[in-house]
Amino acid sequence: MTERRTGSAVIAAIFGCVILIGLGIWQLQRLEWKEALIADLNARLAAPPVSLNESIDHPAEFLHVHASGTFAHQGEIFVLDSQGGIPGWRVVTPLRSDDGIFVLVDRGFVADEQRDPSRRPGSQPEGHVEVLGYVSRHPGGQGLFTPDNDAAKNNWYWWDVPAMLAFGKVDPRSRVAPFILHALPGNDAAVVPRPSSPVLGMSNNHLQYALTWFGLAIVLAAVAFFYVRSERNP
Repeated sequence: MTERRTGSAVIAAIFGCVILIGLGIWQLQRLEWKEALIADLNARLAAPPVSLNESIDHPAEFLHVHASGTFAHQGEIFVLDSQGGIPGWRVVTPLRSDDGIFVLVDRGFVADEQRDPSRRPGSQPEGHVEVLGYVSRHPGGQGLFTPDNDAAKNNWYWWDVPAMLAFGKVDPRSRVAPFILHALPGNDAAVVPRPSSPVLGMSNNHLQYALTWFGLAIVLAAVAFFYVRSERNP
């Protein structure tokens, strides 16, 4: 009876170790995939910028883009945000490019008291402008606990590109970029709105997960070993 119980425990421990080791190997594979993805995104940001026209044909996340044209400041949009614990808004402005393409440009952050353009003189450049930015398609949509956007008050809580284009009175028959172009920070730290450095937003904890699974396999093997030894040498 003891031998049968010991044999069952050994078989269960072996089965459990195989599963745990398999999970650890899977996390190592995920680690390799995630590192390659992060390297690819960083490479896109570091690459020479492509034109807005090219970015529409191949709208990859974090693609480095150069756009030039004219801002439509009357269509300025405000997306709720905060920086360093300071509540405020991201200023998103429609841009009509030199070749007639419309794109929403996230120009950066302003504190709540700077939402009114009169409180940030010079923040609405007229005439021809140059924008260096990166592509984000914001596919996530509205979160479970995120409020509905309030277009009537121009308060936006999540990225809804079609609704924002409509709010900015962009003609849907025009050629429109299906993404947000986030402006990259320049050399002027005092510029308002203040562009933000890109954040990949990807956790990469797969190595820790792999080590956890392998550690549990070792613990299970040790428990099984001491159990068998205690059964044989009570």
